[in-house]
Amino acid sequence: MSGQFPTGLPSPAGRVLALLERVQERPGLTAPALAAELGVGERSVRRYVATLQELGIPVVARRGRAGGYHLEAGFRMAPLMLSTDEAVALTLAMAVLTGGGEQDGPAPAALAKLRRALPRQVAERVDDVLAAVVPPRRSDRLAPDAAPDPTLLATLAAGVVGQRVCRVRHRSGDGTTTREVNPYGVAVVRGRLYLHGWCHLRRARRTFRVDRLAAVELLIDTFRAPAGLDVARAVETSLATSWDEWNVSVVLDAPLADVESWVPRWVGVPEAVSTDRTRLRLTTRNLDATVLRLSDHPFPMTVEEPVELREAFARRAAWMTSVGGALPRNDPATTPTRRPRGGDGSVRS
Repeated sequence: MSGQFPTGLPSPAGRVLALLERVQERPGLTAPALAAELGVGERSVRRYVATLQELGIPVVARRGRAGGYHLEAGFRMAPLMLSTDEAVALTLAMAVLTGGGEQDGPAPAALAKLRRALPRQVAERVDDVLAAVVPPRRSDRLAPDAAPDPTLLATLAAGVVGQRVCRVRHRSGDGTTTREVNPYGVAVVRGRLYLHGWCHLRRARRTFRVDRLAAVELLIDTFRAPAGLDVARAVETSLATSWDEWNVSVVLDAPLADVESWVPRWVGVPEAVSTDRTRLRLTTRNLDATVLRLSDHPFPMTVEEPVELREAFARRAAWMTSVGGALPRNDPATTPTRRPRGGDGSVRS
């Protein structure tokens, strides 16, 4: 998903529900108007109306100046009985479940049905959240303990959609700070929700973990968001380059596309050096942890800076060598025993 509900109505059932929604919210729509909105012919509109009538929903056609399709007086489909917070939390969870831009399957369909069942005011708040939040890639789901406060998230989303400045109270290892932020968007990266925007306190773009925001207040001041900003990529770049102790640069002997398929962007920002070499840039406070992150690929690699990173690699190599050489060869007491497998690969008891 891209943060929006699926707009297509591929099935007749979807169009029937869409027709009911329009007649209920805007009584008096004519058959030609409904046909144009639903992308069908007028005969299909009359068929959908007949389907609703067979289900016991009294859709009637009137003539004259107040004509068009109406629901009989006193009839109203019951709205889904969810509070705004409950609706925001549920729809966000469902949107995250779809991941990776998927438009088909049960989750997007259920999301669209839920949207149609909500009262208009609640649905508008939900729309803001889904428009503001970039869902995770297929391989990256929201962590169970990362679910945000729905009211806080809805306020952030209103700031993103309305391009209004937010005052946030942010908790970190250095304490709690209050700052004003131009919220550009919210993205799910590494299983967490992150807010990316312009921080008035630091006078630079900053990324904040949403579950570390204690409060969000929507201000009247407005801003203009950068055109074409990829919020998820901006968050990933920020996570890779926001530390303040070591600047790291390594070169991998592999094309840019191959490196991007192996190394997550939140680990390092890749840039092509040539057709078959790629540089990764990142910052870190822990060189030993960086060694582990930079080792999860099959490509030859050269450390450009800092020298201390080469020393960290050497320490890790020495430790791995000591572990690998700790067991005497062909020692039955220390050699793991493999259970025999059948010809089909199954383990024999």
